[in-house]
Amino acid sequence: MTHIKNKPRSLFLIPENRFREIYNAEAIVQIAELTKNDGQVYCAEDVLSQPEAFADVEIVFSGWGAPVLDEALLDALPALKAFFYGAGSVRNFVTEAFWARGIILTSAYKANAVPVADYTMASVIFALKRAWTRCQRLKEGIAPDYRRKVQGVYHGSKVGVISLGAIGQLVCERLTNLDLDVFAYDPFAGDDLFESLNVTRVERLEDLFPMCDVVSLHAPWLPQTENLVTGAMLESLPDRGTFINTSRGAIVDEPGMLKALQARPDLFAVLDLLQDEKTYHSNPITALPNVFMTPHVAGSQGHECHRMGALAVEECRRYLNGEPQVTPLTRESAERLA
Repeated sequence: MTHIKNKPRSLFLIPENRFREIYNAEAIVQIAELTKNDGQVYCAEDVLSQPEAFADVEIVFSGWGAPVLDEALLDALPALKAFFYGAGSVRNFVTEAFWARGIILTSAYKANAVPVADYTMASVIFALKRAWTRCQRLKEGIAPDYRRKVQGVYHGSKVGVISLGAIGQLVCERLTNLDLDVFAYDPFAGDDLFESLNVTRVERLEDLFPMCDVVSLHAPWLPQTENLVTGAMLESLPDRGTFINTSRGAIVDEPGMLKALQARPDLFAVLDLLQDEKTYHSNPITALPNVFMTPHVAGSQGHECHRMGALAVEECRRYLNGEPQVTPLTRESAERLA
């Protein structure tokens, strides 16, 4: 760890219950070595109630539950130069006032992409092995038929990836290591990215589904991506195809998905989220026998969250050493985060 002379002052500005989730003991020690940090956790009210006590804070470490960086809070932090966010999307707290001040902003979305890619990989392998369906048949007392067609994990099995953001790229890298045939749809990615990932570009989204045994969704939730995946696309999957969604529920036409899964019981869906996450227990999709449902757990959980805190520390080290940030955000790039 680099030791910095004339260390700048830093602050943990994050809800108490989120602090230890993201920043473990090692990260806290490293931050104390890099900056002047008292190890205390503060909220916006603390800063606003006594701004003179925080006038020299140059760096803020935060995470889930970060306060809105509005004019009042920024005025109370006049020396702020860098905000290191130990989580993913920053949409809920950045403001025009923040962007106007030219403060460095980073996100740990690339660290959060790792467990999502892990979840996706496990789901792809289970899908190609027909693991969930076979488990259900065994529970129903149906003897296994080893001659029944299963794609398996090797050349000839085709997996489609929607969007080549941080998660999609990780998924493609891991899939190609499994010797699978990988196809991807991303109209905004250049040919060089497809070549570097060794995946085949598909020009039209509707063409991806009928050609792939498994399709995995990783697009960000934007106005233009709502209901991007339609029921007709899902119904066009080949026999015993699987759809995986670890992105956002709003990107899928949910009524259309329900109809497709009801009409095609041979299909299978692995869903980590729904449009309304309060309906996990009551949504008719959850009750379908050809759905494996989890309550938004693909992202960082438990010790995985510490990976995001570690990236925030690395961003700070780079900032102090005048090195490029790992995940710098601009107004434009922040809008594209999931």
